[in-house]
Parts: sequence; C-alpha cells; structure tokens
Amino acid sequence: MEHVVIIGAGQAGGRTARALREQGFEGDITLVGEEPLLPYERPPLSKAVLKGEASVDDVMLADEDAYRQHNITFRANCRADALDLSERTVSLSDGAHLTYDHLVLTTGGVAKSLPILGGDLEGVHLLRTAEHAAAVSAELKEGAHLAIVGGGFIGLEVAASARQCGCTVTVLEGFERILARSLPAETAADVASVHAGKGTEIRTNVRIASFRGGARVEAVVFEDGSELAVDAVVVGIGIAPDVKLAEEAGLKVDNGIVTDEFGRTSAAGVYAAGDCAAAFMPRYGRHVRLESYQNANLQPANLARTIRGEERVYDPVPWLWSDQYDWNLQTAGFPNEFDTVVCRGSVGEGAVVYFSLRDGELRGVAGLGQGAAIARDVRFCQMMMERGVSPKAEQLADPDVALKDLLKAG
Repeated sequence: MEHVVIIGAGQAGGRTARALREQGFEGDITLVGEEPLLPYERPPLSKAVLKGEASVDDVMLADEDAYRQHNITFRANCRADALDLSERTVSLSDGAHLTYDHLVLTTGGVAKSLPILGGDLEGVHLLRTAEHAAAVSAELKEGAHLAIVGGGFIGLEVAASARQCGCTVTVLEGFERILARSLPAETAADVASVHAGKGTEIRTNVRIASFRGGARVEAVVFEDGSELAVDAVVVGIGIAPDVKLAEEAGLKVDNGIVTDEFGRTSAAGVYAAGDCAAAFMPRYGRHVRLESYQNANLQPANLARTIRGEERVYDPVPWLWSDQYDWNLQTAGFPNEFDTVVCRGSVGEGAVVYFSLRDGELRGVAGLGQGAAIARDVRFCQMMMERGVSPKAEQLADPDVALKDLLKAG
C-alpha cells in the first residue's frame, strides 16, 4: 500500500491530507507537524483570534475525530530533521524514520525577525503561529502603546485589531510608503487614509537602530537617535519560505521549493505546496510563490490529483483579501505590475477599485470597500484575467460601464 508523508501541518498540509481522502486515495497518510495543534487557518490570527472574538479551536480545519475517521496519522510536536531522497526516508526529531512513496513538503514560512540589539526583549513579538497570537493578544490592553514594524498586510491587520482593542498604535515602515511591494501607490494611499481616520499613526522611511529596555522593551530607538516609547512591539515584515529541509536534501530552491505546474519538485516522488512552494504558472510564464488563503486551499487539492495520477495544471489568477476595521481589501492578479492605473469610486463613497494594466493587458485589480462593497467587482476582474479579457482603461474607469458587461463582451 502506498504511503504519503506530509511534512508541515499548516493549512496546506492539512488540506493535502484531506484532499487525498476526498479524492479516493486509499493508502496510508502521515501528517507531521512541529506545533502541538492540529492544522488551523492562519488569517484569523491577526484579526478575530487576536481580538479574542474567536479561539484557535474555532479556526481548526477539522477536529481529531475527522482525522481519525479519514485514517490520517497525525504526529504533533515533531520535526523532520533530514530527507534521504534515494532511500525515500524521512528522519524525525523523535528518532523515528518514515519510508514514503510520495513526500509532500508543506513547510510554510518563517516569520522574519529584526536582527538588532533588543530584538529578543520581552514584549517584542512576531505573529505567525497560534502561540504568537496568544502572546500578542495579551498585549492589546486599553491605552497600551503598540509599535508595529512593517506596513504590509499583516502589520496593518494587527494595527487595525489593536486600535479596535483601544491601543495607541504607531506603524513603522522602512519604505517610502505602506504596501510598497504589493499595491500601487494610489491604492496604498487610500488604505493609509482609512488607518489615519481610525487614529493610527503611520511613519514611513523609518530606520530602526535598536529596541531599548531592561528585561522588557520600553522604546524603539531610531538611527537618528530619537526614540518612541512603547509598551510592546510587533514585527510584521513578512515571512521567508521554510526551505532548509529541502535545500539540505538537494532539492532545487529559488525563493521557495521549485515545482512544476503539477506540484512536482526536482526529485521523483517529492512535491511541495503552500507558502514554501515556488510553482511554475504557465499563465505568467514564471515560477510564483503565493502566500494566500486561496493558494493554501487550491494548490493542495491539485497536488492530490498529481499524486493520484490525474495531473491537472495549476494555473490560477491569484486572489487574496485583508480585513482592516470594517473595510475589506481584496486583490486579484498582480496589481503592482502596471504601466497604467485607473480607478472607479472613492474611499469617501465607501468603495474604490483600482485596475492595473501593462501594455493594455489587465494584470491586476485591487478593491477597498466597506463590508462586501467591492467583492463582486474584484471577482469580475479576476474572471476577466482568467479568460484573457482586457477592456480599455477608459471603460474600466467609467462607473457607468458595468464590469459584468465588460466580462461578457470579452
């Protein structure tokens, strides 16, 4: 009987195990995870879980009974220390050795820290795991001053959650603006205006020298010698793909574990999915590593088909969302790939959608709206990109031209 070993029990690992069973795989499945918890969804960690509106149990992919009923062996608190690709074995931290027919690497990512003086002080936090979320949540007290290093999606979500808990919040961004890697400047400015309206201070072009304190952090020290007094710090400067195991085994690695469009790595019988995987996407003609809820759900299902011998090209138009206060930010495609950006709507109207075009081709869309105001528009644009439909810039900018009609016309 075939044995599938999955290393990494995050969302992608848990979804891979479940997808195999749902698609009829009858062999053995072993899921290995470093955390003591069953697989859970990470997006709520910076929102509902952080604010105490949901527990980690609420965001589990499934309970113990479900894994038992699907005959999935889960090994918690266990790390994969080494792979032997020729012998097809995995050495685990508890001394066990697993033999596999198929090996899936869903090792995810590691939260980046700041290698500066004071980075290890009490009160300086990362946010990647449920344990991290519990520690940050304990800091969100009425009147506490929280500094958030990083003005990307995670940093801004934490900022919104902290403000909603009554904290004073200062976001410290090293680039000239927030969301510089992912969104056009116009969209980022609108997001910044929402945060400013909620009382969050955003500082850009910041250079941090160290964190000062005794046993616990007391201030952020900048390179010019000035300081910002704080009660706690959250470092949210992104993740690095966890490729150590793959690299040491000799797998091809380039900003992630390199796979083809079916999820296969450079070694026979070895696959990768989720935040750690740099998958070839024919639609874009390059390898892309996606950090999103969508990818952690869809890529494992596609990979399960590959393992079962029913190969299907994985080639989605990327989509992600971020909830900040009562505003929902959604993107599809690659909004930062453009030579032209046009928009319809405005923050003042409660909904604004930005369209990114390059050489006349719709490459990405970003929508910011209260509640679900922009969800349909973003979905229509995602479908346009899936079908290769690229309306003219003036059509996209005209609020009297329905995006649904542009989709149909294409």
